Amino acid sequence: MTEPKYHLTSYGCQMNKLDSELVETKLQQRGYAVAIEEADADVVLINTCSVRQHAEDRVWSKLGKLRIRKRTEPNLVVGVLGCMAQEHKRYMLSRMPHVDLVVGPSSFGDIDATVEQARTRNAALVAEREPAKTKHEVVGAGMVSVDQGISGDSIKRNVKVRPHRSQAYMSIMRGCNMPCSYCIVPTTRGDEVSRPVADLVDEANRLVDDGVTEITLLGQTVNAYGRDLKGQDARLSGLLRELHKIPALRRLAFITSHPNFLSPDLIDALAELPKISRYLHLPAQSGSNSVLKAMRRGYTVERYKKRIEQLWEKAPDMELHSDFIVGYPGETEEDFEATVALMKELRFSQSYIFKYSARPGTVSAELVDDVSMADKNRRNQVLLAVQEELSAEQNQAMVGQTVEILVEGESKVAGRMTGRTSQHRLVHFESSDQGLCGQYVPVKVTEALAHSCLGDLLAHDAAEMSAADQASNDLAHADDQAGTSDK
Repeated sequence: MTEPKYHLTSYGCQMNKLDSELVETKLQQRGYAVAIEEADADVVLINTCSVRQHAEDRVWSKLGKLRIRKRTEPNLVVGVLGCMAQEHKRYMLSRMPHVDLVVGPSSFGDIDATVEQARTRNAALVAEREPAKTKHEVVGAGMVSVDQGISGDSIKRNVKVRPHRSQAYMSIMRGCNMPCSYCIVPTTRGDEVSRPVADLVDEANRLVDDGVTEITLLGQTVNAYGRDLKGQDARLSGLLRELHKIPALRRLAFITSHPNFLSPDLIDALAELPKISRYLHLPAQSGSNSVLKAMRRGYTVERYKKRIEQLWEKAPDMELHSDFIVGYPGETEEDFEATVALMKELRFSQSYIFKYSARPGTVSAELVDDVSMADKNRRNQVLLAVQEELSAEQNQAMVGQTVEILVEGESKVAGRMTGRTSQHRLVHFESSDQGLCGQYVPVKVTEALAHSCLGDLLAHDAAEMSAADQASNDLAHADDQAGTSDK
């Protein structure tokens, strides 16, 4: 009997991508094979995002095409996973009868059994029905597993299921307890649930044993990690110190952080642990106190800047990344100019800039969306231009420097490879050597572009230390730092 094939498309954040890897782990354990082309799959799954309207629109379009396909392939299983499954479950099952299963982000732990049930029910439906003559006759298994399933954190992750051999994401917590007025995440992903430190260290070791040298820790509010682990004294700073001890691990990063949880102990860890990548994603969202208050962010601009001062006092090499929302209800031109001023003052290295769109079920969806689309578009373009200028200036300052990059693969330009520095800056260099993927190599920066740099690959056989030697030096450096701070 031919093994069934699945095809999984993932939209949205890094957490979604990692969730997709966990889903694939379960399906492969059940005996499913990956279908390279969606048209060859017996099971088509879509892991969705509800944070932005654009991501949802792409999913609705894809589901429309799958409805047409299912008319001639009634055995096909179509599944919607993730945040849209949580938010739109009733609509999908009432208005999209070709969708066989709707599974929320807290119910991935038994996704393989859910898919099997849908396949069995589809086979029974096909046996008892006449072939569909119109699109309105298309019918699916109609199964819902939104809150009733098992958490994906229960999955013993297959560390081999990942797109990059040297890089991996690792979820350290799920959900969010923050009250941000514009965000749907607490509704779709639930309350904060942190994973025990021992489980995370075990998973990190298994990833490193399989060739991973860079791990990025994920959480909706990642630096709030451990608040729910009563009696365990679990904090992000302590977790970073534990993971830092893994010899062959070269880089550690974490996203996304909240300004309220940039604590002194975390700042100390950022300053003392050399394996931690030298950037911090700390979304400001706005430079206006009135907008921040309306957003329910829980801090002022002054408090945000004070935290950054404390960070740079101990770790002056840390670069800042941010998120900004323009056009939030009630945002005046003066509010927007304050955001521009904050961006220029703190000189963010990178920013994600979004035009506000109301998400059903959030507090802000009840407000009058009184900023015109023309103003949203203009403010978006202005802020993008400011960030592009800042990034270009910082890239220009790198010209002539030799930087170490982790090679990620081919560039979009033929004959070039690409990788990132410890500051997450993108650097391209002339080469077609696929064997460089996953290696840390020295590149001399020769030219600055708006969003990246160009450089020349330097001889590195003698210059590059082995992972073990690098780790040994890193640990020695960390011990020296700790000893200095104790004096």
